[in-house]
Amino acid sequence: MNKMHGDRSRRFMLGMLALAAAVPPPALAAARNEVFVISTLYARHKHVPAYDLAALRRVIDGVKPDVLVLDVTPTELRTRKVWPGKVEYIDVIFPYLDATGILAYASEPDEALFKQLTGSVGQTYKDFNERNPAGAKALETLKQSIYQALATQWTSAADVNSEKTDRLVAALREIEEGLVGENVTRVQQQWDEHHAQRLREAVRAHPGKRVLMLVGIESRYRVLQQLKAAGAIEPVESEAWLRRVGL
Repeated sequence: MNKMHGDRSRRFMLGMLALAAAVPPPALAAARNEVFVISTLYARHKHVPAYDLAALRRVIDGVKPDVLVLDVTPTELRTRKVWPGKVEYIDVIFPYLDATGILAYASEPDEALFKQLTGSVGQTYKDFNERNPAGAKALETLKQSIYQALATQWTSAADVNSEKTDRLVAALREIEEGLVGENVTRVQQQWDEHHAQRLREAVRAHPGKRVLMLVGIESRYRVLQQLKAAGAIEPVESEAWLRRVGL
């Protein structure tokens, strides 16, 4: 009786050991990505000493991404031709792509949707300027003043990519969208959802890889909100990481 019980116990234990060997540990079964969401300033890079084009290049070099996700259209990525205000693409990002051969995804909508969204929001701004010229002038003055004030306080890339900066930019966007009209909010949300979706696609396609998204400062906070709501991706906390590596 005891011998039979002992045999059954040994067989049970051997079976459990075989099963355990057949199932890989979680770290091997699903390698986790490191995901970075970093702001760019477009033409403002040239007027912010703490986050000029050289500083942006140091951030990219510091992250050492395996994959880039960029706020350009697929055609812009393919042709290396962008809206003139995106100086960082001409001077830093496209040369980096060409030098490294790194894989890149375009996170802005393709040309048909791009034209639809920009045309719609452009008309909304035109109507606002005609309807409320004083408000339009005041809004532009406010935006310039806030970014000038931020530039005097930013001393590093970490400051630009901080939660404090995100909150200020979000408040500024709330004022702008409230003044100009509901369509601006709708289009901007759709735009930033597209950014987040393309980032999720890049991460899924490259498990275990280090993925860097470079996105305009006025979109970053909404992209982070989208990722948090979806729950599948937990980006590296940019401010803390940048401070830790001295950027």
